[in-house]
Amino acid sequence: MKGLEFRSVAVLGVTAGAVPFAREVTPVSVDSLQHDSDLMRERCLLFVACTRAREALAVTWSGAGSPFIPDDL
Repeated sequence: MKGLEFRSVAVLGVTAGAVPFAREVTPVSVDSLQHDSDLMRERCLLFVACTRAREALAVTWSGAGSPFIPDDL
């Protein structure tokens, strides 16, 4: 999706259990540097998805939102 833009974008299901995707994040107990890198990669994926919108963006979640979503939303 990098480089493409759309008039409207909906990013659905940005819950604490889905973003970051737990299976893609190395546990801190295994490798703390890789853990930090994995979290940054997951955060970047959400950022890229959200920045594809030119005019309208909708981000939704149910229950607890992702830790990447600001508390003031």
